[in-house]
Amino acid sequence: MLSAIKEIGYLVSTKAISSDRRIEGKIFAIVLNNDNSSFQEISVEDFDVEKISRYLYRERATRGTTPAPIAQITEPDKTFNKKVRKWLADCETLIDIEDKNFEFYRGINQTLKDNKSEIIAAITEKLNNLNLPKKNKKFLAVKLEGGKKFLGDYDVFRKAVSHFANEKTSKSSAISNVCSVCGELKDKVSARTFVYQFDTDDKPGSIAGGFDKDNNWKNIPVCEDCRTLLKHGRGFIDSKLNFKFYGLNYSLIPRLLTGNKEILEEIISILSDTTQTVSLRNRIKKRITEDEREILDYLADKKDDLTLNFLFLQRQQSAERILLLIEDVFPSRIRAIFNAKNDVDAAFNDNFTFFKIRTFFSMSDKKKRKSDLNKYFLEIVDSVFKDRRLDFSFLTKFHMAVIRRELMKVKEKDWDFKNSIRDALMNTMFFENLGLITFEEVKDMEESIFEVVFKNYGNTFASPTKRGIFLLGVLTQKLLNIQAYKRGAKPFMKKLKSLKMSQKDIIGLLPAVQYKLEEYESFDTWRKLAQESSKYLLAQTDDWKLSVDEINFYFACGMNLMEQITAIIYPENKKEE
Repeated sequence: MLSAIKEIGYLVSTKAISSDRRIEGKIFAIVLNNDNSSFQEISVEDFDVEKISRYLYRERATRGTTPAPIAQITEPDKTFNKKVRKWLADCETLIDIEDKNFEFYRGINQTLKDNKSEIIAAITEKLNNLNLPKKNKKFLAVKLEGGKKFLGDYDVFRKAVSHFANEKTSKSSAISNVCSVCGELKDKVSARTFVYQFDTDDKPGSIAGGFDKDNNWKNIPVCEDCRTLLKHGRGFIDSKLNFKFYGLNYSLIPRLLTGNKEILEEIISILSDTTQTVSLRNRIKKRITEDEREILDYLADKKDDLTLNFLFLQRQQSAERILLLIEDVFPSRIRAIFNAKNDVDAAFNDNFTFFKIRTFFSMSDKKKRKSDLNKYFLEIVDSVFKDRRLDFSFLTKFHMAVIRRELMKVKEKDWDFKNSIRDALMNTMFFENLGLITFEEVKDMEESIFEVVFKNYGNTFASPTKRGIFLLGVLTQKLLNIQAYKRGAKPFMKKLKSLKMSQKDIIGLLPAVQYKLEEYESFDTWRKLAQESSKYLLAQTDDWKLSVDEINFYFACGMNLMEQITAIIYPENKKEE
């Protein structure tokens, strides 16, 4: 993956491709007077990406507890004392007392120290008066000479930034060793890439060669040239190849398999050109995520000369944790995913996206504030892109958890219950189309008058038992509709046991439904449906080998697809009684 990021960094730097970084926020600047001897004011201005070098801004350095010349404001006193003022104080240690810059450093630090309380109070007051939304980033910086210059306008501060960065890489380094990224023998390699913040030396178990931090360079030895290109690549990926994914984010990192660099250059060039990107978005009418910037449909048309890496990261202050890394996905696999999606879209006259899956793998309880099912959701995403098998019983467990939850709210929102069943059925068909789940198909099964409905959903209903349960769900829903019309209530709903029925319950439900329909003088109307259900249920009287969740899933599908079955029993040229 690092070699792919380096290749992107090379193209970005040598082809003059702009990453077009957009950072929304405000700069709260501590302004010192003309000779930097006193505090003047707190000025506020919009963050300007053209001034990044003047701010001495390094994105990941603005967060966490490490001192920095510019920092994202959390608490005014902590950000001022532990981030900005501490960084400037550390700069004094780099200058010899005889150096002409020493007094310059010391004077600035003394002014900040003497006016500490006033500065913190002024920052707090500005924050309160502006009352900016929490989502707006707020940065604390320093301006000198009456606000004319930022720290980055001075050579001594720019050198300090480079020194501190090199100091970190020198903590664990080696002379005359091979770089793990370019594979070349270099005069010096060091451990930390400082591109992604998941390489660490603070846990003994993560250090190659035992517990000695001096051996940390063996983990990911990187030369300075590659480190620079990696930073360029990460910058472009963050601005152009980072996409939303239903409460998560992923970085899309293309990697070439052949020497044809024009393919990667074309992708990078299109993404960096605003005009071409807009045209690309208009061309992509189909997506599998909610991000309107998604480019997977475009990449699906490419040959298997490149692969795609999907990196899901979780950011926690200055640290980063890999939630999931899906490596080496071919464009042909992306095509297969879109083909499976297209079949589902046609069958349901709807637009299938990963949102249908996320519906069931987000929160185990609606009362929870955060998603607690990310692990399972990402496992499914990994299976989809890497063509790994899924357990249907596992999927149905989560499908039914949501369906049952919506069943409890039927009086308020009947459509949520129906939509949840529909979404679960769409997921099932999508996974089957990709070959991630398979259903045993019973051969020489007698053809049903409802065959056109069954075949529309692949092999989902390719056994007598499943068809019998499904048709009983249809028949039960007809009874519930009759009760709602004639009595204004659905008392028979209690018989469904909150959709936790066993095989024994299902077998006993059929005569109960028939009896109730006869009470309402409606059984003759639906006799054909009852006969079909009974025929299939009696075809296999031993153990069905279906879990309770699976039994109720097929039953719920029948409840939801009642209208399709009704249309067969009562064609358009006839009227339903």
